[in-house]
Amino acid sequence: MDPHDAWLATLGQLEIQLNRATYETWVAGAEFVAYEGDTFTVSVRNAYAKDWLEQRLYRLVQTSLSTVLREEVQVRFVVQQPVPRRRFTRLDEDDDEDFRPPGSYAAPPPRATLEAPVIEKPALHFTPTGRFNADYTLASFVVGAANELAFAAAEAIASAPARQYNPLFVVGGVGVGKTHLLHAIGHALQERCLEVLYVSAEDFTNDFVRAIKTKQTEAFRNHYRDAAALIIDDVQFIAGKESTQEELFHTFNALHNRNCQIILAADRRPRQIDALQDRLRSRFEWGLTVELSAPDIESRLHILQQKAAQQGADLPLPIAELIASRLRGSVRDLEGALNQVLAQSALTRQPLTRDYAEAILSDFFHVELNPRVRLGLEDILHATATYHQITLDDLLGKERSKHVATVRHIAIYMAREELDATLPEIGRALGGRSHSTILNSYNKVCEWIASDPTFDDNLRALRQYLQNLAS
Repeated sequence: MDPHDAWLATLGQLEIQLNRATYETWVAGAEFVAYEGDTFTVSVRNAYAKDWLEQRLYRLVQTSLSTVLREEVQVRFVVQQPVPRRRFTRLDEDDDEDFRPPGSYAAPPPRATLEAPVIEKPALHFTPTGRFNADYTLASFVVGAANELAFAAAEAIASAPARQYNPLFVVGGVGVGKTHLLHAIGHALQERCLEVLYVSAEDFTNDFVRAIKTKQTEAFRNHYRDAAALIIDDVQFIAGKESTQEELFHTFNALHNRNCQIILAADRRPRQIDALQDRLRSRFEWGLTVELSAPDIESRLHILQQKAAQQGADLPLPIAELIASRLRGSVRDLEGALNQVLAQSALTRQPLTRDYAEAILSDFFHVELNPRVRLGLEDILHATATYHQITLDDLLGKERSKHVATVRHIAIYMAREELDATLPEIGRALGGRSHSTILNSYNKVCEWIASDPTFDDNLRALRQYLQNLAS
């Protein structure tokens, strides 16, 4: 394997194995310099990084690199500036010219030049793309004040791809219709007989790492750069992943230069994504950025009536108003409540009255904190820690065990939901954590709620515990 590609693959492995702070502080930016004998030389940004890697992370780096190369190697860290790009001599003529690494490397021992039997490379299987939910179309998308600009942009792209809004950057949290809109655009473009690739940023990263490991980067590039349209969701995933960002940068340029439509989506705006290369951030903002927020009451009513009609069910307006007025969050919450009501009514053959619906949905509606005694932000944090049997110091500190991290996410969610505390306020109360960290934690809990009913049961029990404290 090309030594530079081997180092990129190793960086990909280290990104997965290390926490983000450790990777970005000590590993990110390390570059391949030379591979001579059994010694692999890597340059790092400063003497502190060199000492840390040698004393704390050497075994992990050495093992990961040896695994990628399939032979035991020693790693040598040096502090130096990378060799200018123009001095790099590429030894593998099959590699793409526009992906040259900044360092040069010494020729391997003579054994590398011996003839070997030709081994056919295994086929590189990419993440399935171009498959869209048949129910997620522009016609079925409910338009309201919270999404009308995004919908108008989607319609414009569907009628004239890559004309006005290229790229389109869609911003939205969990359950606000982002996936529906992306699938709807994909459907519309496919109806124009265009080849559309739709992947998450994590899938793009995994495909890239797999291509490097199997030495099939050319196949990877052909796959992603030959499409007529590329849709990438959860772009915030590539934050801090330098190798992936480098490849996405060139993929973006190749597609944009060919006048292909690019659509990106994330839970925050490009300028709010930490550890994102400035040149990528700039390109993400070349076109139009649109934001999706939680649907208003009218949109929620329309969504409920539409979903009921799709099931062939009759949803009385008072029941729709009850659900829409009490559940103000994600579309998934609305769908879950609707399905619960319709299923219970059908199974028990009870008439669907407002009182009956409220009894069915009592578990869906949050238990409100006692308004006579309002808990403060610090109270919420302390109570959440106590409830989950950890100390407040653990919650506020840097402990990263799975249990403590989960409790921290829950505390952030409860502070946001029950007190309407701002993200900066919560960040300050949790020891100065950043806006993006707090937002990530909040969104993570929203995802858990949507995917695991038992998790929502635990939150309801915690709310009851808080109510008892407040009363």
